[in-house]
Amino acid sequence: MKEALAARGAKVALVGLGYWGPNLLRSLAAMAGAGNVVVVDQSLDRVANACTQYPATIGCASLDDALASHDVWATIIATPVSTHHDLVCTALDAGSHVLVEKPLARSVAEATDLVRRAENADRTLMVGHTFLFSPRVELIERLVRDGRLGTIQYVTSDRLNLGLHQSDVSVIWDLAPHDLSIILRVLGEVPTRIRTTGRAMVRANRPDVAFLQLDFPSGVVASVSLSWLAPSKARNTVFVGDRQMLVYDDLHAEQPIRLYDKGVTLNEPDNFGEHQLTYRHGDVLAPHVPAREPLAQEVAHFLTCCEDASPCRSDARFGLDVVRCLEAAEQSWFEDGEAVRVDSTEGAAVLRAVAAT
Repeated sequence: MKEALAARGAKVALVGLGYWGPNLLRSLAAMAGAGNVVVVDQSLDRVANACTQYPATIGCASLDDALASHDVWATIIATPVSTHHDLVCTALDAGSHVLVEKPLARSVAEATDLVRRAENADRTLMVGHTFLFSPRVELIERLVRDGRLGTIQYVTSDRLNLGLHQSDVSVIWDLAPHDLSIILRVLGEVPTRIRTTGRAMVRANRPDVAFLQLDFPSGVVASVSLSWLAPSKARNTVFVGDRQMLVYDDLHAEQPIRLYDKGVTLNEPDNFGEHQLTYRHGDVLAPHVPAREPLAQEVAHFLTCCEDASPCRSDARFGLDVVRCLEAAEQSWFEDGEAVRVDSTEGAAVLRAVAAT
């Protein structure tokens, strides 16, 4: 990739050097070469620090400056969600491919517009749902797809910690994209409706604890617990099938995934007094999971998709599905836990309507 960029004189722009940007810069500099990277941030101190750490890197104060001064082939955006729509539009209009951190946009309307713009421009638009590039999640997806768990019955997920409180979004928009992206990818479907309860205890009208209930077309139900106000950190997801059960604990370094050969069988009794349920308590298996950094895999995947126009694992339409879920979840919270439908055809209908104008 370094040689290809250098040969065409092209650059990769990284917009945003706040919380997540430096991590992206580390991976990007290793893959694309620091001399092929343009870093962009409103803070000139952050730009200066990045250029000191990676001396060959070029610094700019705005994306407009970077696009005007350099041949930017691809753009990576790691800024607050409120800025995503305008920055992605600017990059796409300049002919750049785009990787934008999750979530894709702050509303279904904005996300739908970005999908349309990227498709009309014939440019790659990928969303940084980093967990989809984790070997752990990839393994879960294979196990479910291969039928090791049988038919999935329900899913639970907990993402809890004390902080970090975000100033511009609720705990739903901050934390739920991780769990939603994992669940939607593994199940291969989008929920039909979501119910959310929670409380806003630190800032008014901005929940810092939320409990989401998701109903899927297949009959699977899922529960997602989110909190910025928990006494201890938790990052675990459970998939329960009719053959086996799987526990994914992302904080467990040695055994992040465990398969439980457990279940319940309903028997037809020979007589009235016979017990009808049989409980199976089998072995527990902790499969080997390769050690690969998800963020590095994500950046490499993005650059490859830009180079050969291959489909993205977390493309814009997948990002739009996640935004639909987020919008429905927060709307349900504002409506005191009333179920809100996640219309999986709405985005396509809007895209058709906009494209026809």
